[in-house]
Amino acid sequence: MNNEFSDQANAALDGIIMARRTNRAFAKEPQPRAAIEQIIHAGLWAPYAAVAVGGRADFRRFFVFAQGTQAMAEAARLVQLRARSFLESMKSAVGTGPAGSGAAPAYLERIKALAENGHPSLKTAPYFIVLAEYQGIPASGLQSLAHALENMWLKATALGLAFQLISITERMAEDEAFVQLLGLPFGSYVLDGCAIGYPAAAPPDAKRVDAAAVTRWL
Repeated sequence: MNNEFSDQANAALDGIIMARRTNRAFAKEPQPRAAIEQIIHAGLWAPYAAVAVGGRADFRRFFVFAQGTQAMAEAARLVQLRARSFLESMKSAVGTGPAGSGAAPAYLERIKALAENGHPSLKTAPYFIVLAEYQGIPASGLQSLAHALENMWLKATALGLAFQLISITERMAEDEAFVQLLGLPFGSYVLDGCAIGYPAAAPPDAKRVDAAAVTRWL
């Protein structure tokens, strides 16, 4: 057993986990590049499916889009187009009835807003980071990306930065133009992403039930 970590380190980790929040309000000021590099380093060290990726060294890739660049504008445009396409496919799946017929109304409304207006955080967050994971056999790339994003989220929290998952990024793996923008071979990687920046406002407090209420010892 590794005994190098102290009670102080354990308490610090607990504090970071409890402080982690989704924050959708970003200040315009970009954080230093060194902070982004630290967050990426944390994501790189997250678990991955070693059997699925074999001996590949590039099983996980990171792409940083900075606000105000042509690359960010193009990424935002492609995300909006993908949201429009996804909305049309969902409408076809649930029919022409009310938004709640066959699908969650709140989810449909969210996709509709993205399709009509684009993703708001891609217009305001200083950085949009796309993660790519090689999809081998078994197909466990998305699970690995979830681990990577959690590491990055905790690191961003420790650095006092705002973090938001950009979940529609997962669907951008189906978009050849977006994958080409990343310079990746189409169909070989799964994607996910996040927005990062200084917080413009404090997120609301989170609530959880006591762990004992949702735990059963067998």
